[in-house]
Amino acid sequence: MLVSAINVALAQNKTWTFDDELCTYTGFYDSKKYTEKQLADTYYLLRTSHYVHDGGTFEELTSRYDSVIHHVKNLQIVQTHYFQSLKKDVLQYLQETYALKKVQKNAKQDTKSLIMAVKEDTKARQYAEALHKGGDDLLEAYEQVIKMQMENNSTPEYLWHNYETTMKHADRLDRAFDYVLVYGWWNSANNLVHHINYDGTQMKQFQRLFIKTETLDCDEP
Repeated sequence: MLVSAINVALAQNKTWTFDDELCTYTGFYDSKKYTEKQLADTYYLLRTSHYVHDGGTFEELTSRYDSVIHHVKNLQIVQTHYFQSLKKDVLQYLQETYALKKVQKNAKQDTKSLIMAVKEDTKARQYAEALHKGGDDLLEAYEQVIKMQMENNSTPEYLWHNYETTMKHADRLDRAFDYVLVYGWWNSANNLVHHINYDGTQMKQFQRLFIKTETLDCDEP
């Protein structure tokens, strides 16, 4: 009976190989608790940046985001509270970013949507209102963004030179719009998004899914 029980235990213990930033591991897991598919999908969830390229047309942007969100929704991850919560966090991040990117993509056609997309009493809202009003309000916001960037730039005089050059152009309003949209509105709006802090906790929680892990190889730190 004892030998039989040991054989059963060994049969349900399987291995799965994975990496972190430095090392490659073999993990031994109980196949009665998790499937290889669940481990692979969970690993994908925590090791993928979930960045979506925002270039191209509105339709191309929509297609890419819809595809990524659909993929994450259908990941068959392990049924632990931590990773189920992580999946919700990833989806929230993607959906909030997607909503902002759609507004940004159509900003010149629908400037009012820039205002509606962000909360009141935020820097993003201030930039949105300037972008919507245009004219002197936009140029003032443009100057504010430049001066803010100069505070944390090793060559502030270069930024100011570019600003002065832009202000001499006949299409300065168009140039200011593009600049404030990205470095003012988008950066500020993005700070309001539900970001995930990838601090190593995710990998530690993943390794806890295994009965034990063995290090196969490590790069030099």
